[in-house]
Amino acid sequence: MLGISVVVTTLNDRAGLELLLPALASQTRPPDELIVVDGGSRDGTLELLEQWSDRLPLRVLDAPGANISAGRNVGIRAASSFWIACTDAGCEPEPGWLEAIDAAREGVDFVAGIYVVDPHTPLEQALAVALYPVREELVSSPPLVRAWQRVFGRRFEVEGATGRSIAFTRTVWEALDGFPEELYAGEDVAFSRAAVRSGFRARLASAAAVAWRPRPTWRANARMYWLYGRGSVRRGGSLRHVLRFAGWAFVVAAAARRTWPARLASAGGIGAYLSVPVLRARRARVGPAGLVRIPGAIALKDFALLAGAGAGMLDALRHRDGDVISAPAVADRSA
Repeated sequence: MLGISVVVTTLNDRAGLELLLPALASQTRPPDELIVVDGGSRDGTLELLEQWSDRLPLRVLDAPGANISAGRNVGIRAASSFWIACTDAGCEPEPGWLEAIDAAREGVDFVAGIYVVDPHTPLEQALAVALYPVREELVSSPPLVRAWQRVFGRRFEVEGATGRSIAFTRTVWEALDGFPEELYAGEDVAFSRAAVRSGFRARLASAAAVAWRPRPTWRANARMYWLYGRGSVRRGGSLRHVLRFAGWAFVVAAAARRTWPARLASAGGIGAYLSVPVLRARRARVGPAGLVRIPGAIALKDFALLAGAGAGMLDALRHRDGDVISAPAVADRSA
């Protein structure tokens, strides 16, 4: 089979690389090449990478000022393999991650892996069950859970593949003009969606899994979803935000009315929204501290996305294409 180059971008995330690099070194199918693109780290990242240069087929590229998309494009442009796999600092690919990608790529152009949320705190437990897909539901899910996933979007699908676990051919990357560099968040999902809608053959590989820890604070999660909302509007994804706004408006308006039918409708809508996260929490034995944070986690995501979407619409009204960065100057530390 053709080789696989693994491309990673990083900026001041030595701690994240300390999780990722040992996991890549322990793969049952080692990468043929590992390219790490650094956006200008000053936290000891480069010194750490130097320590791993004799344990991994590592190339380090300096690209000061590059965002995630630009960094990925720099790394892919420099890669020697026709197949590219991406993951992120802070992820821990399971030992069979790259082997699963290798097996899944036969006959396709694009492979979507999955991620498994690894929560450490009650807030992270709430985020894990409320805001992200769950691997166990790929194997077996009751019809009502599948319906909930379709409505609220918390399921693994090729069009929603993230840069934590993804692989594709150089042909796909070239046809899409690379990752969209005007986006500072959500660029990976935009790339995946474009690949599928362009007609490239794609496959979901549930065995290509990485462990990933969500952001640890309310503020960090709010900013992340704000960026997602802003970026999705820039790429033409407004419909889901309109539906999200309409759903919340209905719940609030119904709750404000003094009739029991209206209030029951509001309570029913909220109950439906919370149902699967609560079931997941019970299955995962999430404690009371995590359970009480579930409604707040859901509200945080939705309102941060709506606020970001509003910012994206203002961008459009002002005829802004986003914060496109100039091509970064690239230096190969491995040369």
